[in-house]
Amino acid sequence: MRTKYLDVHGHATFCHFLGPTTLPGVPPDLSRGRKVILIHGAGGNGNTWHYQIESLAPMHSPIALDLPGHGRSSGVEGLMSIRDYSEFLGHFLEALHIDSAVLAGWSMGGAIAMDLAQRHPARVEGLILVATAARFTIQDEVYKQLWSVMMGRAPQAFTTDGFAKKTIKENFNAVRELWMEQTKTDPRVRCTDVRACREVDLRESIAAIRKPSLILAGAEDVITTPADSELIKSKIPGSRLEVIADGGHMIPVEQPAAVNTAIATFLAELN
Repeated sequence: MRTKYLDVHGHATFCHFLGPTTLPGVPPDLSRGRKVILIHGAGGNGNTWHYQIESLAPMHSPIALDLPGHGRSSGVEGLMSIRDYSEFLGHFLEALHIDSAVLAGWSMGGAIAMDLAQRHPARVEGLILVATAARFTIQDEVYKQLWSVMMGRAPQAFTTDGFAKKTIKENFNAVRELWMEQTKTDPRVRCTDVRACREVDLRESIAAIRKPSLILAGAEDVITTPADSELIKSKIPGSRLEVIADGGHMIPVEQPAAVNTAIATFLAELN
């Protein structure tokens, strides 16, 4: 995996990609196939997409970013809203000298991608929406727990919430991997991310999206359920939904082969 920093609207932004390296500050070469921008979820970072980067790179130009305050990007605070992240994503495209690209968003990243697509359709060639929702359902006690961690009143929680039963039983390394990625981002950022997710409501506005859209849901996802994906499908004309067996909220890591196959097929069918 290649990595580098780019200056994006005043933020030192860390990127993950494969392919030739370039000089510091110079965007990577993204001329192969489709340009695919991979947007991580709340409290995450771009490395959580590593299976998809490795799978797509031979035919396409995938690149994942660490959003401000996440992973190795600058700052210790996240942005305040999905709209703010969406605006930042537009600046990221400009920093890469990209007019338009396929946006792949996981969980919070999916909401960011949908927000950009409905406001700036010319920037988007297609959407890949993974384990996401137009309106997140996050209980008060979940947010209060994150607030307590942020305030130093409770330890960081490492649970198996969001993973499918088969993953927990047969592939616990996937659980450990995402636990380790979670520690790379300050608890304050995860808390503000969850607050941003609680406040966003795209259920009506995404009906304006007229871009090819692939929606991927984990059959056992209890965070953004298959019903959430069904709602997105009902709102975006012509969108396609695939529900992945033995997958929870973490399907890019739990079931990478199934996710990669679905994405590769979608990209091959784009005009």
